[in-house]
Amino acid sequence: MQYIFILCSAFTTTVLLTMGLYHVLFSPRLVMLKRLKINTAVPSDPQQAETEKTRSAGEEFKRFLGLLGTMLGRQANTKAVQQKLLKAHILMRVEEFIGLTVFCSPAVFIVAYLLFKVLWPAVLLSLISLKIPDLYANIKKTGRLNSLTQQLPEALHIISNSLRAGYSFPQAMSVVSKEMAAPIGEELARVIWENRMGKPLEEALHNLGERVESDDLNLVITALQIQNQIGGNLAEILNNISHTLRERIRIKNEIKTLTAQGRLSALIIILLPLAVACFLMIMNPEYMLVLVHETLGLVLLGAAVLLQLVGILIIRKIVAIEV
Repeated sequence: MQYIFILCSAFTTTVLLTMGLYHVLFSPRLVMLKRLKINTAVPSDPQQAETEKTRSAGEEFKRFLGLLGTMLGRQANTKAVQQKLLKAHILMRVEEFIGLTVFCSPAVFIVAYLLFKVLWPAVLLSLISLKIPDLYANIKKTGRLNSLTQQLPEALHIISNSLRAGYSFPQAMSVVSKEMAAPIGEELARVIWENRMGKPLEEALHNLGERVESDDLNLVITALQIQNQIGGNLAEILNNISHTLRERIRIKNEIKTLTAQGRLSALIIILLPLAVACFLMIMNPEYMLVLVHETLGLVLLGAAVLLQLVGILIIRKIVAIEV
């Protein structure tokens, strides 16, 4: 119990010392930024003012994460992290994201050490936890990509009808950005904003393709570039692409239905051993801790994890059908 208290005290002291140094070193800058914010703020309603007050704790935590990221982040890795945050639409600065990655490791280490009371599993989990923010960004990026893929045929249909009604292509995109929800509405609104700020429309669409990284969207952008060079009926081209994408989504949904059993098997393979281990850890901790304290238990635990990964990869290979 004394070791746990010392560990928690050391972690708390480190966090408070870092925050104190941050306020001492950057207090003049913080005061100036606060004055600028007060003098340039747009008047708002009282309810919004209360919301701003409740966010002060979160803003302080973000500042702390930003300090960690500034001290520990590498300049060479900043651009890649920024691109990842942009593609996942995570509204954080690069320094804050790096600071969150660093902060996860000691937090998970303390929780794991309190649970297992053994040093090496806590160290192992703390190292694995360094990938948690990155994994979250990848999951959010994939979800945003899937949502945009589902919205793309409807957006092309609206643009095609708007072109037939006499709108220009930027005006048709503006209609979609106002009528459709995120993410397609946000992305097209950004394309329109970049075009109004002076970028050519082709360059703005190219930036859109780099942000989203969707094969379907790249097909649309390529068709637009070809049409811009050689001409043609843009409304008819977009209508045909919309029909093709709808059929492709329909086939993907059918394949997803047919492979549901395999994906459910993979889910059971992942969750069942974890559920049994947690149940035994609660009911009889000494029985489970043998796997951690004994050499043979460590070998069996490593073999189980390896076989789990092999099974998951095999099932994923079976159910992953490209369309």
